[in-house]
Amino acid sequence: MIKKLAKHSFKRELFWIFLSVTLFLVVMGGFLTIQGFQMRIKSDHERADEEQEKVIASKVLNMMELSEKTLRSISENNTIMMSLAGLELNPQTVYTALYEESSDVRSFAIVELYTEGDCLFSTGQSGVSGHLSEGYSILREATAKKGEPVYAVNSGVNGPYGPELLIAVRVIDVPTSGYALIRIPGDRIEEALKGSINSRDGFIFANRRLRPVCSTGSAADGRDLELIRRNLFSGKAYNEDSTDNIYISEAGHGLLCIYITPPAFEPSAVRTGYEIMVVMVVLSIILCLVAASFMSGLVAKPLNTLSAAMRHFRKGDFDTKIEINRDDEFGQLATGFNKMTSQLKTTINERVEAQKRLNTARIEMMQAQLNPHFLYNTLDTIKWVAKANQVPEVATLSSSLAGLLRTGISADQFILLKDELETVRNYCDIQRIRFDDSFDVDIKVPADLEQLFVPKLILQPMVENSIIHGFEGMSHGHIEIDAAQEGEILKISITDNGRGINDETVKALENDDPEALRGHLGFNNVNTIIRIYFGKEYGVRAERPEQGGTRISITLPVLHSRTDL
Repeated sequence: MIKKLAKHSFKRELFWIFLSVTLFLVVMGGFLTIQGFQMRIKSDHERADEEQEKVIASKVLNMMELSEKTLRSISENNTIMMSLAGLELNPQTVYTALYEESSDVRSFAIVELYTEGDCLFSTGQSGVSGHLSEGYSILREATAKKGEPVYAVNSGVNGPYGPELLIAVRVIDVPTSGYALIRIPGDRIEEALKGSINSRDGFIFANRRLRPVCSTGSAADGRDLELIRRNLFSGKAYNEDSTDNIYISEAGHGLLCIYITPPAFEPSAVRTGYEIMVVMVVLSIILCLVAASFMSGLVAKPLNTLSAAMRHFRKGDFDTKIEINRDDEFGQLATGFNKMTSQLKTTINERVEAQKRLNTARIEMMQAQLNPHFLYNTLDTIKWVAKANQVPEVATLSSSLAGLLRTGISADQFILLKDELETVRNYCDIQRIRFDDSFDVDIKVPADLEQLFVPKLILQPMVENSIIHGFEGMSHGHIEIDAAQEGEILKISITDNGRGINDETVKALENDDPEALRGHLGFNNVNTIIRIYFGKEYGVRAERPEQGGTRISITLPVLHSRTDL
């Protein structure tokens, strides 16, 4: 519909062209710019997030490493070991040893010593925590691990310290069970990470069952953790349906560090980018309309002048001229139109004169054909008189010459190869009588190739050249004619045992030099006829075989009928 409307108005055509190009550049350029900018910012944002996540995770891991180091030190302290073994020691002495060994972790953790489930000593401000059954999960696991630290998450808020990370190790086995336990409250972890997390980011430290030790920043409300938990339990990707960037890393011992950051681009920012692009599209439409109007007015006047001149020209006024005083393409077009009308008028006059000359030439040709016809009929009469009076040579000469004339006066410019070979035979019959059988001709052309079409009279001049020039001074000459098809090319070879062609003629044929071939009428005419019909890749070539003589090669396209031309 748009194309149909545009055809009736040059102004509308310009408008649609300008609009199509401009909209393509604006829309595609704007879209690619927004998408590329988003990808670049998102990539940089993700890279910065990954680095920040490593910093946060390293702080948590450092707290865990210090806690394990403290547990190892406690396990090696004799005072603490004796106290847990049941020996009566001054509590102050034990507390002193415990405070010395826990100096690295007291800023963020509480260290407690248990024997048979009872808390004997604690660095917490509220004193000992009470009783823990040896069947309690972390103590039971510490018993099974035999001296290796074990981790557990106490996410209940009913305990004295709220959500916390528990790290325990079994210190002694006999005579009683002794344990060292470190409590890292969630609020202490949050306090340690304050400088690494801004108000828009969130961090969750939890176990594999997503029971949190701490949730800080934007994750403090628990909605992100609930979304992750719901996705994983439903078999989905953990960050599905989340607009934030979520990074989860392993902290070891079944613990996870979950770092949450907002998207690099807010939806409103992307929406603003597309709104700007829409405004640019509207402005482009207005500018295209103004430009189309200006361009239409700029070219309308010279186009109207050209259109009027062409109407006069179509009516037969070949003296029409266009006067446009411009140096641009319209001026060049007007100059070209004026030259065209002038040249066309000259050409028409010349063609009229040429047609007159052609008509005259045709009349002369028709008159000239009367002589070959008269000669042909006379020769035919001589042939029958020679046969009647038993003079076979005269009959052969007249019959062969009649065949040559029949081919020459034929209106067909292309004949079967079989008929062309018959023309060669007629010519050779005449020349054998003339030269007293001093040569023979051997034609080896397959029967299927004889049904192909070739230009007439292309072989006789080649054979004539062998007889007249090649066999001069020889007692007996031999000519062999063969043909072969190679794909869509027909190759005909005329080979003789004569004196051999000279180098100048071979070179002239290779270079297609008409001036050098001026003295070799047969070569020149045949080569020219073939190239006029079929092109320069076809024609006549000559060479001297090793055994002597001359080989003429004629290359033609394979023609199964005259309609293949």
